[in-house]
Amino acid sequence: MICLIVDHHPVISSGLAQMVRASFADWQVDIVHTVAGAIAQADAAPPDLVLLSLLMPDNSGLALLGHLRQHHPRVSRIVIADAPDAETARLCERLGAHGFISRAHAFTAIPTAIRAVCARQKYFETGHDAGLPAPLRLTPRQRDIVDLLLIGYSNKQIATTLNLSSGTVKNYIFDLMRMISVSSRLEMALKIRDSGYGTAAK
Repeated sequence: MICLIVDHHPVISSGLAQMVRASFADWQVDIVHTVAGAIAQADAAPPDLVLLSLLMPDNSGLALLGHLRQHHPRVSRIVIADAPDAETARLCERLGAHGFISRAHAFTAIPTAIRAVCARQKYFETGHDAGLPAPLRLTPRQRDIVDLLLIGYSNKQIATTLNLSSGTVKNYIFDLMRMISVSSRLEMALKIRDSGYGTAAK
């Protein structure tokens, strides 16, 4: 088995690698410190498992999740979050995460999380409900775009994360604005929040 750890902090990534090796002695554990490096390594030789941080220096870990889901669907994926919350966990799950744990608990939760996802089970530390309230009756792709829009992503960042063209994202946002009857991205974001979107996870 090959485990790829994707984290920008050398000390933390080294500690995670030691934890994995201690629990799974016969595994190969590799470390990369950028999303670009992780994508290149996964494309060259797909690992069995990826442990990834969302906060990376060159891109969001969400972009890596989207790439792995599209190009390497058999790779198990566990997110290690610095500030875990139910909404982030649900977003990660929709983008292809099989597990979600907080960095504060990573060193104790990792062995259990790894065993779960390698057994094709999910492990979400927040105990979130993956089902979203749907007052706006959004499609899964519209939800992906709205979730990223609400955390401040630009059209270009949304396109990169979801592996879509900028034009496609622009069309989705235009359709959403027309559906919600607003004339700007800001107005749309405010109206979506006011609708109660995502509050079931809190």
